[in-house]
Amino acid sequence: MKAANYSFILVLLLHGPFVWAQQKVIFHSLDEVYTYADSHSTTFRNAGQQATLAKYQTLAARLGQWNLQGRTTFTLTDNTKLNTSFIPAEVFGGPAGTFQPVTFGQKYQSNVTFAPQIDLINPYAAALVRANKTNEQLVAVNNLLDKKAVFESISAAYHNILSYQRQITVTEKSLANADTLSTILKNRQQEGLARGQDVNNGDANRLTVKDKLQQLEVQLSQQYNSLKLLADIDSAASVVIAPSEKDKQSGPDFSLSANSDLLQRQSEWQTKYQEATLRADKRWLLPTVNLFSSFGWQQTTNNHFFDSSSWFGTSFVGLRLTIPLLPEASKIASVKYDRVNLQIAKNNWQHNMLQDRINNNQLELDYQKAFKSYRLAVDIESLRKDSYYKNLAIYREGLLSATDLINSFDDWLNSSLNTVALQATTEYAKSKIILSNTIK
Repeated sequence: MKAANYSFILVLLLHGPFVWAQQKVIFHSLDEVYTYADSHSTTFRNAGQQATLAKYQTLAARLGQWNLQGRTTFTLTDNTKLNTSFIPAEVFGGPAGTFQPVTFGQKYQSNVTFAPQIDLINPYAAALVRANKTNEQLVAVNNLLDKKAVFESISAAYHNILSYQRQITVTEKSLANADTLSTILKNRQQEGLARGQDVNNGDANRLTVKDKLQQLEVQLSQQYNSLKLLADIDSAASVVIAPSEKDKQSGPDFSLSANSDLLQRQSEWQTKYQEATLRADKRWLLPTVNLFSSFGWQQTTNNHFFDSSSWFGTSFVGLRLTIPLLPEASKIASVKYDRVNLQIAKNNWQHNMLQDRINNNQLELDYQKAFKSYRLAVDIESLRKDSYYKNLAIYREGLLSATDLINSFDDWLNSSLNTVALQATTEYAKSKIILSNTIK
């Protein structure tokens, strides 16, 4: 029994680290998150299914332009009571003026019929092939737009996580400084050089920093949950964002220029799709040529089904020309709708060409704006830090009030938090430009 228990414990020890490793996901760069989402995200899996569905629709249209049909019929008939005819009896050597009942026909009949047909000319069905091929390209561009939107959301969550991680680091250091400041105020009170209110303000300041740290930790967890949802990561998994040194050292690059054209490409293929649809619907009035045929085999007998009696074959082949003579209201309406939708698509195409140019310009401006603000924030933080330590020295000399010292400490903390937040904003703005240029 003890040996069995030891074996069970050994199995747990061997499998424990493996299970833990499965529940921990570590990302060292934003590209690694993209790669994970590309293979796990429901959005991208559905996009693949939509592309496959569009291909199947094209295949169905290719087969539909021939409209190949074939129907096989197999019947077994048991004539349980055949028709009776009356023949003059004198034919059979009987007395004149009388009739002899005679039964004609075969009791058992077996029939096999195969009737294939195919459209040789079908302008409408042929035009649908081109419309469906255009729809494949439209679906592909729509999927790229969805991918870009998801990746931008992932990038936002990723950089928010980096921002909160850095803010937590800053706040932890500030909490240590706040503890030191509170101790200094208490020591000054014991020396009779500080008021009780100053000590209370110091403690309140320390508790405020501690509360800020708690709030940041909660916000960090919320961003991790957002990332899990966007990338379809198991909710029970522990996700860690730990940028590599190479990723940390990637600085600004103002040579980057946004050149996304997805919106106008979407409108271009939407326009082509509407043109193809209009072309197909306008062909409803054109004639179709159909080749039809029938091949049959029949066996009749009075013995039983499938006896040794011979099978007799019949067949025919023909051409059918179909020309619509009366206009269908639904077809006429479809052509009208197609013309309106085509004009709307052309208008959207022109607008989206402008929208792409403006969006690209806006991405570049956002990047420059964020970096310039970050660069100034770094200088401000340095000045706030220097001011605090100088004010601390002046306070110790009794030349500055505790309130001014605490305010100086808060200014330094806020400027530090603003600096790391702007750093993440700059990195996010840069990632959006990279996304706009790579997702084509």
